[in-house]
Amino acid sequence: MNKKGSSIKPILVVTVVLLISIPAVWLAIIRLEGSAPALEIELESPFIGATRTVTVKVDDAGSGIRKVWMGLLVEGREVEVLQRTFPSAGFFAGGKEKSVQVKTPVSPQSMGLADGKGVIRVVAWDYSLRKWGKGNRVYLEKEIQIDTSAPSIDLISRSHNLNQGGSGAAIYRLSEDCPVSGVTVGDLFYPGYAGHFKDPSVHLALFALDIEQGKETRLAIAAEDFAGNRSTTGMVYHINERSFRKDTINLSDTFFNAKMPDFERYFPESSGGGRADLFLKVNRELRLKDTEAIHRITRKTEKDILWEGPFLRLPRSANRARFADHRTYLYGGKVIDRQVHMGVDLASTAHSPVPAANRGKVAFTGDQGIYGNTIILDHGFGLFTLYSHLSQIDVAVGQMVNKGDTIGKTGLTGLAGGDHLHYGTLIHQTYVNPVEWWDDAWIKNNISAKIDDAGTRNKP
Repeated sequence: MNKKGSSIKPILVVTVVLLISIPAVWLAIIRLEGSAPALEIELESPFIGATRTVTVKVDDAGSGIRKVWMGLLVEGREVEVLQRTFPSAGFFAGGKEKSVQVKTPVSPQSMGLADGKGVIRVVAWDYSLRKWGKGNRVYLEKEIQIDTSAPSIDLISRSHNLNQGGSGAAIYRLSEDCPVSGVTVGDLFYPGYAGHFKDPSVHLALFALDIEQGKETRLAIAAEDFAGNRSTTGMVYHINERSFRKDTINLSDTFFNAKMPDFERYFPESSGGGRADLFLKVNRELRLKDTEAIHRITRKTEKDILWEGPFLRLPRSANRARFADHRTYLYGGKVIDRQVHMGVDLASTAHSPVPAANRGKVAFTGDQGIYGNTIILDHGFGLFTLYSHLSQIDVAVGQMVNKGDTIGKTGLTGLAGGDHLHYGTLIHQTYVNPVEWWDDAWIKNNISAKIDDAGTRNKP
Protein backbone atom coordinates (compact mmCIF):
# COMPACT_ATOMS: atom_id res chain seq x y z
CA MET A 1 0.00 0.00 0.00
CA ASN A 2 1.29 3.45 -0.96
CA LYS A 3 1.17 5.45 2.28
CA LYS A 4 2.38 8.59 0.52
CA GLY A 5 -0.49 8.51 -1.98
CA SER A 6 -3.05 7.93 0.74
CA SER A 7 -1.81 11.01 2.68
CA ILE A 8 -2.07 13.26 -0.40
CA LYS A 9 -5.73 12.46 -1.04
CA PRO A 10 -7.08 14.21 2.12
CA ILE A 11 -5.01 17.28 1.25
CA LEU A 12 -6.49 17.34 -2.24
CA VAL A 13 -9.98 16.94 -0.83
CA VAL A 14 -9.44 19.83 1.59
CA THR A 15 -7.98 21.93 -1.19
CA VAL A 16 -10.94 21.25 -3.48
CA VAL A 17 -13.38 22.00 -0.67
CA LEU A 18 -11.62 25.29 0.07
CA LEU A 19 -11.56 26.25 -3.60
CA ILE A 20 -15.27 25.67 -3.80
CA SER A 21 -16.29 27.03 -0.39
CA ILE A 22 -14.28 30.28 -0.38
CA PRO A 23 -15.92 31.66 -3.56
CA ALA A 24 -19.26 30.41 -2.28
CA VAL A 25 -18.79 32.23 1.01
CA TRP A 26 -17.60 35.33 -0.83
CA LEU A 27 -20.61 35.12 -3.14
CA ALA A 28 -22.99 34.74 -0.22
CA ILE A 29 -21.44 37.45 1.94
CA ILE A 30 -20.25 40.03 -0.59
CA ARG A 31 -22.10 39.72 -3.86
CA LEU A 32 -25.35 38.52 -2.29
CA GLU A 33 -25.34 41.12 0.51
CA GLY A 34 -28.81 42.19 1.51
CA SER A 35 -28.39 45.81 2.64
CA ALA A 36 -30.22 48.35 0.52
CA PRO A 37 -28.49 51.64 -0.38
CA ALA A 38 -28.86 54.63 1.96
CA LEU A 39 -30.93 57.32 0.24
CA GLU A 40 -31.53 61.00 1.04
CA ILE A 41 -33.48 63.71 -0.79
CA GLU A 42 -32.17 67.24 -0.22
CA LEU A 43 -34.63 70.04 -0.90
CA GLU A 44 -34.33 73.55 0.56
CA SER A 45 -38.07 73.65 1.16
CA PRO A 46 -41.13 71.62 0.12
CA PHE A 47 -41.96 74.36 -2.39
CA ILE A 48 -40.95 74.03 -6.04
CA GLY A 49 -41.23 77.07 -8.26
CA ALA A 50 -40.52 77.58 -11.95
CA THR A 51 -37.19 75.77 -11.44
CA ARG A 52 -35.76 74.14 -8.36
CA THR A 53 -32.67 71.97 -8.01
CA VAL A 54 -33.19 68.72 -6.16
CA THR A 55 -30.19 66.88 -4.75
CA VAL A 56 -30.21 63.12 -4.18
CA LYS A 57 -27.51 61.42 -2.10
CA VAL A 58 -26.97 57.65 -2.34
CA ASP A 59 -24.48 55.54 -0.37
CA ASP A 60 -23.78 51.83 -0.69
CA ALA A 61 -20.51 50.66 0.83
CA GLY A 62 -21.28 46.99 0.04
CA SER A 63 -21.89 46.20 -3.61
CA GLY A 64 -21.93 49.75 -4.97
CA ILE A 65 -24.61 51.85 -6.67
CA ARG A 66 -26.29 50.58 -9.85
CA LYS A 67 -29.06 53.07 -10.72
CA VAL A 68 -30.99 56.11 -9.47
CA TRP A 69 -34.46 57.09 -10.71
CA MET A 70 -36.60 60.12 -9.83
CA GLY A 71 -40.18 60.94 -10.71
CA LEU A 72 -42.70 63.68 -9.95
CA LEU A 73 -46.29 62.70 -9.17
CA VAL A 74 -49.01 65.39 -9.38
CA GLU A 75 -52.76 64.70 -9.50
CA GLY A 76 -52.24 61.04 -10.32
CA ARG A 77 -49.81 61.73 -13.18
CA GLU A 78 -46.19 60.69 -12.81
CA VAL A 79 -43.42 62.22 -14.90
CA GLU A 80 -39.88 60.89 -15.00
CA VAL A 81 -37.35 63.52 -13.95
CA LEU A 82 -34.12 61.54 -13.78
CA GLN A 83 -32.73 58.11 -14.61
CA ARG A 84 -29.02 57.46 -14.26
CA THR A 85 -27.06 54.21 -14.36
CA PHE A 86 -23.61 53.93 -12.80
CA PRO A 87 -20.82 51.72 -14.14
CA SER A 88 -19.87 48.26 -12.90
CA ALA A 89 -16.35 47.36 -11.85
CA GLY A 90 -16.88 43.77 -12.94
CA PHE A 91 -18.74 40.69 -11.70
CA PHE A 92 -16.51 40.16 -8.69
CA ALA A 93 -16.14 43.85 -7.68
CA GLY A 94 -19.70 45.16 -8.00
CA GLY A 95 -20.31 48.86 -8.71
CA LYS A 96 -17.57 51.43 -9.17
CA GLU A 97 -19.44 54.11 -7.23
CA LYS A 98 -19.99 53.68 -3.50
CA SER A 99 -21.28 57.20 -2.85
CA VAL A 100 -22.92 59.60 -5.31
CA GLN A 101 -24.61 62.99 -5.20
CA VAL A 102 -26.94 63.75 -8.09
CA LYS A 103 -28.30 67.24 -8.69
CA THR A 104 -31.11 67.76 -11.16
CA PRO A 105 -33.29 70.75 -12.04
CA VAL A 106 -37.04 70.27 -11.70
CA SER A 107 -39.18 72.51 -13.94
CA PRO A 108 -42.89 71.67 -13.47
CA GLN A 109 -44.15 73.93 -16.25
CA SER A 110 -41.91 72.35 -18.88
CA MET A 111 -43.24 68.97 -17.74
CA GLY A 112 -46.81 70.16 -18.15
CA LEU A 113 -47.56 69.91 -14.42
CA ALA A 114 -49.99 72.30 -12.77
CA ASP A 115 -49.52 74.09 -9.45
CA GLY A 116 -50.62 72.11 -6.42
CA LYS A 117 -49.56 69.35 -4.09
CA GLY A 118 -47.36 66.56 -5.35
CA VAL A 119 -44.77 63.94 -4.46
CA ILE A 120 -41.13 63.46 -5.43
CA ARG A 121 -40.28 59.77 -5.69
CA VAL A 122 -36.74 58.43 -5.78
CA VAL A 123 -35.62 54.82 -6.20
CA ALA A 124 -32.04 53.51 -6.01
CA TRP A 125 -30.61 50.04 -6.72
CA ASP A 126 -27.25 48.49 -5.87
CA TYR A 127 -25.07 45.89 -7.62
CA SER A 128 -25.94 43.04 -5.24
CA LEU A 129 -26.82 39.74 -6.95
CA ARG A 130 -29.95 39.52 -4.83
CA LYS A 131 -33.36 39.24 -6.54
CA TRP A 132 -31.92 37.38 -9.52
CA GLY A 133 -29.26 40.01 -10.11
CA LYS A 134 -31.55 43.04 -9.92
CA GLY A 135 -30.02 44.13 -6.61
CA ASN A 136 -31.36 45.62 -3.42
CA ARG A 137 -33.74 48.54 -3.89
CA VAL A 138 -34.57 51.51 -1.67
CA TYR A 139 -37.62 53.73 -2.21
CA LEU A 140 -38.16 57.22 -0.79
CA GLU A 141 -40.69 59.96 -1.41
CA LYS A 142 -41.22 63.50 -0.19
CA GLU A 143 -44.31 65.68 -0.37
CA ILE A 144 -43.96 68.93 -2.29
CA GLN A 145 -45.99 71.99 -3.23
CA ILE A 146 -45.65 73.27 -6.78
CA ASP A 147 -45.96 77.04 -6.96
CA THR A 148 -44.85 78.75 -10.15
CA SER A 149 -46.65 82.07 -9.57
CA ALA A 150 -44.52 85.00 -8.41
CA PRO A 151 -45.82 87.06 -5.46
CA SER A 152 -47.48 90.38 -6.24
CA ILE A 153 -46.35 93.55 -4.45
CA ASP A 154 -48.61 96.50 -3.68
CA LEU A 155 -46.57 99.55 -2.66
CA ILE A 156 -48.55 101.46 -0.03
CA SER A 157 -46.10 104.29 0.72
CA ARG A 158 -46.20 106.53 -2.33
CA SER A 159 -43.32 109.01 -2.03
CA HIS A 160 -39.80 108.59 -0.66
CA ASN A 161 -37.62 111.67 -0.23
CA LEU A 162 -34.10 110.68 0.70
CA ASN A 163 -30.83 112.34 1.52
CA GLN A 164 -27.52 110.84 0.52
CA GLY A 165 -26.33 109.11 3.69
CA GLY A 166 -29.88 109.23 5.05
CA SER A 167 -32.77 106.96 6.00
CA GLY A 168 -36.16 106.05 4.57
CA ALA A 169 -39.18 103.83 5.13
CA ALA A 170 -41.28 101.80 2.70
CA ILE A 171 -44.59 100.05 3.38
CA TYR A 172 -45.95 97.39 1.05
CA ARG A 173 -48.44 94.51 0.89
CA LEU A 174 -47.61 90.99 -0.37
CA SER A 175 -50.06 88.57 -1.97
CA GLU A 176 -48.52 85.63 -0.13
CA ASP A 177 -46.20 84.88 2.75
CA CYS A 178 -42.58 85.36 1.64
CA PRO A 179 -39.46 84.50 3.63
CA VAL A 180 -37.54 87.29 1.91
CA SER A 181 -38.81 90.76 1.01
CA GLY A 182 -37.62 94.31 1.35
CA VAL A 183 -36.05 97.29 -0.37
CA THR A 184 -33.12 97.08 -2.78
CA VAL A 185 -30.96 100.21 -2.84
CA GLY A 186 -28.42 99.74 -5.59
CA ASP A 187 -26.72 96.46 -4.68
CA LEU A 188 -27.74 96.70 -1.00
CA PHE A 189 -30.80 94.97 0.48
CA TYR A 190 -32.86 96.01 3.50
CA PRO A 191 -35.39 93.42 4.71
CA GLY A 192 -38.98 94.27 5.54
CA TYR A 193 -41.04 92.72 8.32
CA ALA A 194 -44.70 92.01 8.97
CA GLY A 195 -46.38 92.19 12.37
CA HIS A 196 -46.60 95.91 12.97
CA PHE A 197 -50.04 96.20 11.37
CA LYS A 198 -53.28 94.32 11.88
CA ASP A 199 -53.07 93.10 8.30
CA PRO A 200 -50.31 90.43 8.35
CA SER A 201 -49.68 90.92 4.64
CA VAL A 202 -48.48 94.52 5.20
CA HIS A 203 -44.73 94.91 5.68
CA LEU A 204 -42.51 97.76 6.82
CA ALA A 205 -38.89 98.18 5.74
CA LEU A 206 -36.46 100.79 7.02
CA PHE A 207 -33.72 101.39 4.48
CA ALA A 208 -30.76 103.68 3.88
CA LEU A 209 -28.66 105.40 1.28
CA ASP A 210 -24.96 104.84 1.75
CA ILE A 211 -22.86 108.00 1.61
CA GLU A 212 -21.55 106.89 -1.80
CA GLN A 213 -25.03 106.40 -3.29
CA GLY A 214 -26.25 109.46 -5.17
CA LYS A 215 -29.03 110.32 -7.62
CA GLU A 216 -28.27 107.44 -9.98
CA THR A 217 -29.05 104.85 -7.30
CA ARG A 218 -31.98 102.56 -8.17
CA LEU A 219 -34.58 101.70 -5.52
CA ALA A 220 -37.19 98.93 -5.72
CA ILE A 221 -39.26 96.56 -3.60
CA ALA A 222 -38.36 92.89 -4.04
CA ALA A 223 -39.98 89.72 -2.71
CA GLU A 224 -39.19 86.04 -3.05
CA ASP A 225 -41.64 83.32 -2.02
CA PHE A 226 -40.88 79.90 -0.56
CA ALA A 227 -40.74 78.38 -4.04
CA GLY A 228 -38.07 80.83 -5.18
CA ASN A 229 -40.37 82.89 -7.39
CA ARG A 230 -39.22 86.51 -7.33
CA SER A 231 -41.01 89.81 -8.01
CA THR A 232 -39.77 93.38 -8.15
CA THR A 233 -41.72 96.63 -8.29
CA GLY A 234 -40.44 100.16 -8.72
CA MET A 235 -40.72 103.02 -6.24
CA VAL A 236 -41.39 106.73 -6.51
CA TYR A 237 -38.44 108.47 -4.89
CA HIS A 238 -36.24 111.56 -4.92
CA ILE A 239 -32.61 111.59 -3.81
CA ASN A 240 -30.95 114.75 -2.53
CA GLU A 241 -27.22 114.62 -3.10
CA ARG A 242 -25.02 115.80 -0.27
CA SER A 243 -21.46 117.04 0.02
CA PHE A 244 -19.63 115.95 3.13
CA ARG A 245 -17.15 118.04 5.06
CA LYS A 246 -13.42 117.55 4.67
CA ASP A 247 -11.42 117.57 7.87
CA THR A 248 -7.70 117.54 8.62
CA ILE A 249 -6.28 115.89 11.74
CA ASN A 250 -2.71 116.64 12.76
CA LEU A 251 -1.14 113.73 14.61
CA SER A 252 1.69 114.19 17.09
CA ASP A 253 4.20 112.07 18.96
CA THR A 254 2.39 113.03 22.16
CA PHE A 255 -0.81 111.44 20.81
CA PHE A 256 1.04 108.33 19.61
CA ASN A 257 2.83 107.86 22.94
CA ALA A 258 -0.43 108.26 24.85
CA LYS A 259 -2.66 105.99 22.73
CA MET A 260 -0.60 103.46 20.81
CA PRO A 261 0.50 101.30 23.79
CA ASP A 262 -3.20 100.42 24.26
CA PHE A 263 -3.23 98.81 20.80
CA GLU A 264 -0.05 96.72 20.95
CA ARG A 265 -2.18 93.79 22.15
CA TYR A 266 -3.88 93.73 18.72
CA PHE A 267 -0.57 93.82 16.85
CA PRO A 268 2.08 92.23 19.12
CA GLU A 269 4.45 91.93 16.16
CA SER A 270 4.57 95.75 16.08
CA SER A 271 5.48 96.06 19.76
CA GLY A 272 8.55 98.23 20.12
CA GLY A 273 8.30 99.49 16.55
CA GLY A 274 7.44 102.91 15.22
CA ARG A 275 4.32 104.47 16.74
CA ALA A 276 3.26 105.93 13.40
CA ASP A 277 3.40 102.50 11.73
CA LEU A 278 1.30 101.02 14.53
CA PHE A 279 -1.20 103.84 14.15
CA LEU A 280 -1.66 103.00 10.48
CA LYS A 281 -2.36 99.35 11.34
CA VAL A 282 -4.90 100.45 13.92
CA ASN A 283 -6.55 103.07 11.73
CA ARG A 284 -6.79 100.71 8.75
CA GLU A 285 -6.75 97.04 9.72
CA LEU A 286 -8.34 97.26 13.17
CA ARG A 287 -10.92 99.76 11.92
CA LEU A 288 -11.93 97.26 9.23
CA LYS A 289 -12.22 94.41 11.76
CA ASP A 290 -14.32 96.61 14.04
CA THR A 291 -16.64 97.47 11.16
CA GLU A 292 -17.07 93.79 10.33
CA ALA A 293 -17.84 93.02 13.99
CA ILE A 294 -20.48 95.77 14.14
CA HIS A 295 -22.01 94.43 10.94
CA ARG A 296 -22.32 90.98 12.53
CA ILE A 297 -23.98 92.46 15.62
CA THR A 298 -26.53 94.42 13.58
CA ARG A 299 -27.58 91.49 11.38
CA LYS A 300 -30.07 90.36 14.03
CA THR A 301 -32.83 92.76 15.04
CA GLU A 302 -36.07 92.82 17.00
CA LYS A 303 -39.13 92.34 14.76
CA ASP A 304 -40.92 95.21 16.47
CA ILE A 305 -40.63 99.00 16.62
CA LEU A 306 -39.32 99.73 20.10
CA TRP A 307 -38.65 103.46 19.71
CA GLU A 308 -41.04 106.39 19.67
CA GLY A 309 -40.53 110.05 18.77
CA PRO A 310 -37.24 111.88 18.18
CA PHE A 311 -33.98 110.43 19.43
CA LEU A 312 -32.06 112.18 22.18
CA ARG A 313 -28.74 113.91 21.71
CA LEU A 314 -26.11 113.98 24.46
CA PRO A 315 -27.30 116.87 26.69
CA ARG A 316 -25.31 120.10 26.82
CA SER A 317 -22.76 118.86 24.30
CA ALA A 318 -20.90 120.45 21.42
CA ASN A 319 -20.13 118.88 18.06
CA ARG A 320 -16.51 117.91 17.67
CA ALA A 321 -16.93 115.98 14.40
CA ARG A 322 -19.78 115.52 11.96
CA PHE A 323 -21.26 112.52 10.18
CA ALA A 324 -19.26 111.38 7.13
CA ASP A 325 -16.40 113.83 7.65
CA HIS A 326 -13.72 112.86 5.15
CA ARG A 327 -10.61 112.95 7.28
CA THR A 328 -7.05 113.46 6.14
CA TYR A 329 -4.41 112.48 8.73
CA LEU A 330 -1.17 114.43 8.77
CA TYR A 331 2.04 113.55 10.59
CA GLY A 332 5.13 115.68 10.31
CA GLY A 333 3.34 117.78 7.72
CA LYS A 334 2.74 114.79 5.41
CA VAL A 335 -0.45 112.89 4.57
CA ILE A 336 -0.25 109.38 6.03
CA ASP A 337 -3.88 108.19 5.87
CA ARG A 338 -7.46 108.98 4.90
CA GLN A 339 -10.66 107.66 6.50
CA VAL A 340 -14.35 108.56 6.75
CA HIS A 341 -15.86 109.31 10.17
CA MET A 342 -19.15 107.39 10.33
CA GLY A 343 -20.76 109.09 13.31
CA VAL A 344 -21.00 112.31 15.29
CA ASP A 345 -18.55 113.25 18.06
CA LEU A 346 -20.20 115.03 20.99
CA ALA A 347 -18.25 116.54 23.87
CA SER A 348 -19.54 117.74 27.23
CA THR A 349 -17.88 117.62 30.64
CA ALA A 350 -15.62 114.65 31.38
CA HIS A 351 -17.44 111.45 32.29
CA SER A 352 -20.84 112.90 31.39
CA PRO A 353 -23.82 110.55 31.80
CA VAL A 354 -24.87 109.11 28.42
CA PRO A 355 -28.63 108.65 27.91
CA ALA A 356 -30.22 106.00 25.71
CA ALA A 357 -31.31 107.94 22.65
CA ASN A 358 -34.58 106.03 22.58
CA ARG A 359 -36.21 102.88 23.88
CA GLY A 360 -34.36 99.77 22.78
CA LYS A 361 -32.71 96.47 23.63
CA VAL A 362 -29.01 96.23 24.41
CA ALA A 363 -27.44 94.26 21.55
CA PHE A 364 -23.76 94.65 22.53
CA THR A 365 -21.52 95.92 25.29
CA GLY A 366 -17.75 95.70 25.49
CA ASP A 367 -14.41 96.79 24.11
CA GLN A 368 -14.58 97.27 20.34
CA GLY A 369 -11.10 98.15 19.14
CA ILE A 370 -10.77 101.73 17.91
CA TYR A 371 -14.19 102.53 19.41
CA GLY A 372 -13.14 101.51 22.91
CA ASN A 373 -15.92 100.70 25.39
CA THR A 374 -19.06 100.53 23.27
CA ILE A 375 -22.80 99.99 23.64
CA ILE A 376 -25.11 99.15 20.72
CA LEU A 377 -28.88 99.46 21.14
CA ASP A 378 -31.38 97.69 18.89
CA HIS A 379 -34.51 99.82 18.36
CA GLY A 380 -36.22 97.25 16.13
CA PHE A 381 -36.70 96.70 12.40
CA GLY A 382 -32.97 97.15 11.78
CA LEU A 383 -32.51 100.53 13.48
CA PHE A 384 -29.49 100.71 15.84
CA THR A 385 -27.63 103.39 17.80
CA LEU A 386 -23.98 103.13 18.82
CA TYR A 387 -22.23 104.78 21.80
CA SER A 388 -18.42 104.63 21.91
CA HIS A 389 -15.28 105.75 23.79
CA LEU A 390 -17.16 105.24 27.07
CA SER A 391 -15.39 105.32 30.42
CA GLN A 392 -18.18 103.29 32.02
CA ILE A 393 -20.88 100.86 30.85
CA ASP A 394 -23.98 100.55 33.02
CA VAL A 395 -26.14 98.09 31.03
CA ALA A 396 -25.98 94.43 29.98
CA VAL A 397 -26.75 92.60 26.75
CA GLY A 398 -30.43 91.71 26.48
CA GLN A 399 -31.55 94.49 28.82
CA MET A 400 -34.42 96.77 27.78
CA VAL A 401 -33.76 100.48 28.29
CA ASN A 402 -36.09 103.45 28.01
CA LYS A 403 -35.42 106.76 26.32
CA GLY A 404 -33.24 108.86 28.61
CA ASP A 405 -32.01 106.01 30.83
CA THR A 406 -28.32 106.43 31.69
CA ILE A 407 -26.43 103.62 29.97
CA GLY A 408 -22.84 104.76 30.58
CA LYS A 409 -20.46 107.70 30.80
CA THR A 410 -18.35 109.49 28.21
CA GLY A 411 -14.62 108.78 28.13
CA LEU A 412 -11.53 108.50 25.97
CA THR A 413 -11.19 104.74 25.47
CA GLY A 414 -10.24 103.41 22.07
CA LEU A 415 -8.71 105.86 19.63
CA ALA A 416 -10.26 108.93 21.25
CA GLY A 417 -7.87 111.83 21.79
CA GLY A 418 -10.10 113.42 24.42
CA ASP A 419 -13.19 112.72 26.51
CA HIS A 420 -16.24 112.61 24.23
CA LEU A 421 -19.04 110.39 22.91
CA HIS A 422 -18.84 108.91 19.44
CA TYR A 423 -22.50 108.45 18.51
CA GLY A 424 -23.62 106.48 15.46
CA THR A 425 -26.88 105.42 13.83
CA LEU A 426 -27.24 102.38 11.59
CA ILE A 427 -29.99 100.91 9.43
CA HIS A 428 -28.96 97.25 9.47
CA GLN A 429 -25.31 97.45 8.35
CA THR A 430 -25.35 100.97 6.87
CA TYR A 431 -24.34 104.06 8.85
CA VAL A 432 -26.78 106.94 8.40
CA ASN A 433 -26.86 110.56 9.51
CA PRO A 434 -28.01 110.70 13.17
CA VAL A 435 -29.20 114.30 12.74
CA GLU A 436 -32.30 113.06 10.89
CA TRP A 437 -33.35 110.91 13.85
CA TRP A 438 -32.88 113.83 16.27
CA ASP A 439 -35.39 115.86 14.25
CA ASP A 440 -39.03 115.42 15.28
CA ALA A 441 -40.33 116.97 12.05
CA TRP A 442 -38.18 114.72 9.87
CA ILE A 443 -39.38 111.59 11.70
CA LYS A 444 -43.04 112.62 11.35
CA ASN A 445 -42.72 113.44 7.65
CA ASN A 446 -40.61 110.47 6.59
CA ILE A 447 -41.43 107.63 9.01
CA SER A 448 -44.38 108.14 11.36
CA ALA A 449 -46.81 109.63 8.83
CA LYS A 450 -46.26 106.71 6.46
CA ILE A 451 -46.96 104.22 9.24
CA ASP A 452 -50.10 106.07 10.30
CA ASP A 453 -51.35 106.37 6.71
CA ALA A 454 -50.82 102.65 6.11
CA GLY A 455 -53.62 101.71 8.50
CA THR A 456 -54.31 100.72 12.06
CA ARG A 457 -51.26 99.46 13.90
CA ASN A 458 -51.23 96.01 15.45
CA LYS A 459 -49.42 97.49 18.42
CA PRO A 460 -50.79 100.39 20.53
